[in-house]
Amino acid sequence: MYEPLEILKFNLQEREYPYFLDSELQLLMETNNNDVAKASYKGCLLKASADDAMEVSGIKLKSNREYWLTLSETFKTEITPIVTTVNTGYVTSRKRVDGC
Repeated sequence: MYEPLEILKFNLQEREYPYFLDSELQLLMETNNNDVAKASYKGCLLKASADDAMEVSGIKLKSNREYWLTLSETFKTEITPIVTTVNTGYVTSRKRVDGC
């Protein structure tokens, strides 16, 4: 079994496209409640926001922003929704007295 941090590195393809330090990946996990899918989603968004398009000696290298945005969508569907119940104290319906 792999550690969550190793799974996050795999999901963000850190071997092929290094961007984060290990401490930053750990922070990404902690700020996302140790949810690998949520941290992966946010990590992809951060990679997408980096402007990596460049021009060297007249050669233009296209940004891979769309790639990271598309990849982030795959993790977005895996995020476990947190269901919270908000009790405002306001009653919107009542039972009928006659039982009907």
